[in-house]
Amino acid sequence: MEALFNNSTPFLFFFAMIAIYNYTDMKLEQRISLIYISVYALVVLKIIGSKLAFAFLFLTMLCYLEIFTNDTMKQKLLVNPIYKLIDCLYLSVSQYYFLYILFAVVCFNYRFEQWLGEYVAWLKWSSIFPFGYGIICVLRQKYTLNTFEEMYQIFTDFPIQQVNFNDKLYAVCDILVSIEDRGYWGRKAYTFLSLPYLCSAIKRKLSNLSFKDKIHCGRRYVRSVIKGKRGFSTLPMQLMRTLGIKSGYSCKIRRKIYELLYPKMFFGGVQRLFKEEYVAKRQNFKCYLLYIYFHIVNTYLGDAYFSKFLNAFDMKYHKRNDIDVYDCSNEGIFIACMGLSKRADKINGSTIDYYLAPIGVSLDREKILDMVDTMMDKPHGGNYLT
Repeated sequence: MEALFNNSTPFLFFFAMIAIYNYTDMKLEQRISLIYISVYALVVLKIIGSKLAFAFLFLTMLCYLEIFTNDTMKQKLLVNPIYKLIDCLYLSVSQYYFLYILFAVVCFNYRFEQWLGEYVAWLKWSSIFPFGYGIICVLRQKYTLNTFEEMYQIFTDFPIQQVNFNDKLYAVCDILVSIEDRGYWGRKAYTFLSLPYLCSAIKRKLSNLSFKDKIHCGRRYVRSVIKGKRGFSTLPMQLMRTLGIKSGYSCKIRRKIYELLYPKMFFGGVQRLFKEEYVAKRQNFKCYLLYIYFHIVNTYLGDAYFSKFLNAFDMKYHKRNDIDVYDCSNEGIFIACMGLSKRADKINGSTIDYYLAPIGVSLDREKILDMVDTMMDKPHGGNYLT
């Protein structure tokens, strides 16, 4: 045993990592911060080099986030090694600020001594700033994600076996799809990263415009995306960010990358789990995701914010709604769906015709316009839509 640990830094670090992980009074971000400090100290004291430090840091993150994790649902849904690697890298960079620590460690690479000579000391001293900032950000946790177990809870609360996939449900789903994501039913991918979807979206936006108007429309759309006013968010991407992001919604770049990476990993894992366990009604999975969507996403009626879509029909705050989408009028569903992008108070006759032209759902235009005029006249806690 003495020979095993004699001058064997990797073995010593490995057992130190296990000891830190097993210290139950510490949160995960505190454990990771302690590992960061330990590795940085080893580099500063010249016990290990920058390459070995990177290996220590990466293996620690992989073990903490993917192997030793208490998130049992992640172990069930993320079985693909590539997905585990992607999840580890994303969490390391976005939530645990791995790049700041890595930059601080790289400042001690021996090659800088050859390139900078006597000025290398300034580089080494300056490494304390990105290192300290990284540690502060890790402990502050501005951007945090829910665990897979927390995200999967909604599928337990509304099991697919108990969902009634009838004509009413498909009608309200068609309304949602027409307003938010017209390529949903025919698209195999969960995100917009599919050529057929991009082509159809561009064709739909530009087909009836002149060349000059197409250029103007393209510039306006790019400006809107840069300012964060809109984007190519599909329904699964919208559902993913609602399920997954606990805090830090304003971190637009990290949020958008999350929306692109995780729908396939999470929803694909849920669908695979349903198939493996022979869950009833699993063939209706695409419709089921929209059913979940109605129970968790927020919407707006004018300036009023509703943390749950169905609260616009049945205000229950954090309690489960007494009514379901089957009990809501199609006209009310249409208004609430327009509220997803804060356009419920801007509905007019042409708006109704535009969004309902591609689908066969029958709606009363006059009833919609009347409901828009009176939707916020109800008392606080009342049913704003019917």
